[in-house]
Amino acid sequence: MTKLYPTRLAFRYRIDRRIRNSVMRVMNCVTFAADDQEVDFRSQEIKRILIVRSLFRMGDVILATPAILLFRRNFPLAKIDFVGSKISRALFENLPIDGHFEVSKNFPRVSWSYAWLLKKIRDMKYDLAFDASGSSSALGSFIVGLSGAPLRVGVRGKWDRWFNIRLDRPDTVSKYHSLPKLIGSLGLKSGLVYPQLRLSFREIECGKARMRKQVCDANAVIVGIFVGGRKSRGKRWDKENFLKLAIRLSDLAVQPVMFVGPEEKDLLAYFERELKGKVPAIFEPDVRAFASLVANCRLFVACDSGPVHLACAVRVRTIAIFLKDDFDRWSPPLDLGRVVHCQRAMSVDAVLEACHHELRCLN
Repeated sequence: MTKLYPTRLAFRYRIDRRIRNSVMRVMNCVTFAADDQEVDFRSQEIKRILIVRSLFRMGDVILATPAILLFRRNFPLAKIDFVGSKISRALFENLPIDGHFEVSKNFPRVSWSYAWLLKKIRDMKYDLAFDASGSSSALGSFIVGLSGAPLRVGVRGKWDRWFNIRLDRPDTVSKYHSLPKLIGSLGLKSGLVYPQLRLSFREIECGKARMRKQVCDANAVIVGIFVGGRKSRGKRWDKENFLKLAIRLSDLAVQPVMFVGPEEKDLLAYFERELKGKVPAIFEPDVRAFASLVANCRLFVACDSGPVHLACAVRVRTIAIFLKDDFDRWSPPLDLGRVVHCQRAMSVDAVLEACHHELRCLN
């Protein structure tokens, strides 16, 4: 069953994408492009705000959190709701939003869910709808466009026809800086705002208690190692490299802990067998429980993936391994992490040296 899961997931994703693209083509034919408006947001009475980020990957969701924080800063009394995936509902718990609408990607539910979603959104009578995807998501633009909000904001691009406030793309490729700059271009208070997740005291303590059960030395410096990454896009390091890194770190005065995600669950038995209990290997599919465990690490190492951004969002120092040239777009800023990049063959020595450097700085 595990081996079939990625195939079924890929099939459902293709069906969903085809349905959405078909809907977008039809809507392009039957709707007119909205006229541009000029608005001074500081003088507008905005009571209801809708933020839309309809992508389903963990990293995309986490990188949308600055939009929530900045709109709340500018409109402290407004009702702020979010349209996103199931994972965003979990990750945004304790963030300053009032409601969450969930978009589906599962076929066949996806076929009828959008019409029902749009009805609920339009009934809320939002004053402002904001596309936080940078016009990269047709679905996000579509939801903003049909939200019924008189102010519909997004970036100029392929899917901007339903916006009536079109913003120029920010002069940065970094996903950590683009949203704050975009919101600042509306004339609103902005500044450097990094992604954030808020764990409760109870969640942090539960994560700490679970770590104590995994690690013998209560005073050990814990280095988390996430062994995942999108293999189909060449973003995942070989499992043997992760194994070597864990063994070599365990020979130092630190305690490595391996983390295995749902897409890499078949690797759990491999690490348990090869590490023979010397290094714990944890599979935790619940995203908030996973975040509580990561929050109890001093350092976190992972390939370019959602957990990199999750670790940064709970302010754990992170080493991000990039096997592609897109690190300027997706890498955490120096305030939050360190990038190790090699397009040919990333060596264990290079990552280990980065760990040494970061651990010295942490001490």
